[in-house]
Amino acid sequence: MSRRVLLVDSDVDALGALASALRSMGLVVENAADAASAVEQAYQNRPDVVLAARDAQRGGDVREVFRQKGDLADIPVLFLVDKVVGEGLGSDELLRVDIDQIVSRITELSRRVSRPPLPQDIRGDLEQVPLVDMLQLLTMNRRTGILGVTTSRGSGEVRLSEGQIMDAVFRRLVGERALYRLLGERRGRFAFAPGEVPASRRIQGNTSMLLMEAMRQVDEATQRRSKLAPEGEVFVLEDQASLLELLEVPPSAGPGSVMPSSLRNELSKLLRVPRSLDELLDELNAPDLDILDTLLELKKSGTIKTIPLATLTTPLAAPEQIPVLRSLATRLVRPGFKPPPRLSIATTPQRLPVLAHSFRRITDIIVPADTTTNASLPRPLGTLRLGEGVEVAVIGLPTDDAFAPAWALSLPGTAAVIRVGDAESAALEAHCEAVEVMLIDAENLIGAFDPTVPAELAALLRAALEAAAGAA
Repeated sequence: MSRRVLLVDSDVDALGALASALRSMGLVVENAADAASAVEQAYQNRPDVVLAARDAQRGGDVREVFRQKGDLADIPVLFLVDKVVGEGLGSDELLRVDIDQIVSRITELSRRVSRPPLPQDIRGDLEQVPLVDMLQLLTMNRRTGILGVTTSRGSGEVRLSEGQIMDAVFRRLVGERALYRLLGERRGRFAFAPGEVPASRRIQGNTSMLLMEAMRQVDEATQRRSKLAPEGEVFVLEDQASLLELLEVPPSAGPGSVMPSSLRNELSKLLRVPRSLDELLDELNAPDLDILDTLLELKKSGTIKTIPLATLTTPLAAPEQIPVLRSLATRLVRPGFKPPPRLSIATTPQRLPVLAHSFRRITDIIVPADTTTNASLPRPLGTLRLGEGVEVAVIGLPTDDAFAPAWALSLPGTAAVIRVGDAESAALEAHCEAVEVMLIDAENLIGAFDPTVPAELAALLRAALEAAAGAA
């Protein structure tokens, strides 16, 4: 590991210039503005050498402060001067501009010997100290305690006993999968708290070998992720029938051609609505590499498709269009029924979860709190909020004839029914005609329609409002 240097100087420009020069020489550099912050940095990162401005006004008496702290008293402290005055440099002084001499003294003073671990909590940044380096350090020092990690993706823990990794958790993952995922995180904070850990052990084997295998898998997973979703795209099933056909490939087709039945069933269910790569990896109970390899096969075969992040969230309409939509909506309340007026989207029960997912990606729409895809049908999909107290409720209506008894409860008072997909239903047409509700095909309004794309759903809703208001 590189030698670690702590610079102490309140002159930001001078400190920044020297820090850059030392980092270019392969040193790990931490900065502090005064003696108090230097002590805090030293406890967190344990520098090999401290370089402080000789001017007390710029750095304070760092050496004296460190001497008063028993745990820091053995850290060498050298002073930086801007120019030579009088009889020359003292034995503990270095000319700030003489980078070569500074590096030489740092190398001389920071012999690569093991220091006893600090009893205080150890804290740091993953960008400066990768998690694998910290775990190796804790292993070499046979530490017992919990290493907590906080990242933008979530929080996790690695639990150690006498330097051996006993368990790990990260979000909803546990054991080796959690450890591998944590080791793949590059940004975040960590903190080690010494103390006893529970006796239960979900991670077995030698820790050094485990870390080597973990880093191998992290590297391979990173490569696969870059192929699958380089810009963070989400995945959705292109064709349910083709997926099932692909997953029935016999074992003789070769390694990697068939997923375990439990995995293929779960993947089939999850990809009915758009899912991010992280969501799939968290939800599926299988090794990450197996999941990634399978997704690569499905993507190559065209069984699944990716949706760019830019299309995941969209407004219902441009700001200047909202007053027009509000005016149209006020004409949709049918006589004898209280507002808000209703639009129904009729499609197969299998497509309704996809529509519900897309509704949640459209601003200006309030969706139900219940996110269960198996909710009773017909089901509310969302409420269009158009301002000034004007709203339009949107109901999901299954086209299967088995749900016909529920249509009688949903259709009365509906301004229009928009049929999505090619599922014909003579019974639905008869019900709409009986209660005098207009039935419109989505393709007649906007052409080819993809329910997984929120922008296309927003366009369909705008066209439906206009068509329903024109017939009102």
